[in-house]
Amino acid sequence: MWNAWLDLEVSEKDRNLEAIEGGSKNKSKDEYAELLQISIKEMYRVLKFNRWMSFVFAHKDPHYWHIIVDTAQKCGFEYIGVVKQSNGQTSFKKRQNPFSVLSGQLIINFIKKERPLSINKIKLGEIYDLVINTIENIIATNDGATIEEINDELIIMGLEHGFLHILSKEYKDLTPILVSEFDHNQETEKFYIRKNSKFKSKIPLDMRIKYFLFSYFKQKEREDIYPTTDNIILDIMPLLQNGITPDDQTILIILRSLANPMKDNKWKLKEKDQIKIFF
Repeated sequence: MWNAWLDLEVSEKDRNLEAIEGGSKNKSKDEYAELLQISIKEMYRVLKFNRWMSFVFAHKDPHYWHIIVDTAQKCGFEYIGVVKQSNGQTSFKKRQNPFSVLSGQLIINFIKKERPLSINKIKLGEIYDLVINTIENIIATNDGATIEEINDELIIMGLEHGFLHILSKEYKDLTPILVSEFDHNQETEKFYIRKNSKFKSKIPLDMRIKYFLFSYFKQKEREDIYPTTDNIILDIMPLLQNGITPDDQTILIILRSLANPMKDNKWKLKEKDQIKIFF
């Protein structure tokens, strides 16, 4: 299409070199993979050190994702990460096949370094724990998450660690896990950490405190209650026993960033535009 826009002639040689599956030459999957690998090797050759290479990836077959990442790493690129670019509207096909159809594009980023780091692959036995960890992380980061947001985050995790095929087979429908492990709000269509339960995964302590404090204040607002410092610490502390229990001072520091003190040692949640709760 861009050749037509620029009024450029497309020669037979150009068609033979085009990295595509199918097309006018009816190229096979293997031919496409080989051309991708050749292209990445050439990109590495011409790129200077400490310069970046980015792929816009929208293919529903994770096989090609692994070709790109594995080839790039073998050439000497360091994989930096993926940024999701959403299409906005979710298709019916995406809802029916959450782990085989992308709802947008993935921008895969690499850097050419003299001593690149490689991706650590996840063991098969750790997949369930990683699924729960990913769900809890996105819920804590966004103060709740929709099933679409959870699916998209798991796709990136599955691609990065090479277990998307297992995720697609074993966890195609996340509903049983979500319903059994998390609370669902029909109004917001979001899932939340279950009331009076603890995080099962190793989420940073500050993140857990922020999440529980924010949820706690939202609940008290609905009840028209302004809790005291002692009430907050006594209610929040038991939820945080997940390896490390914070001292009172740690909770107070985070409390001051989320809420304003009132009379009688009570607290009120700040307005949303006054705080940066999650990151």
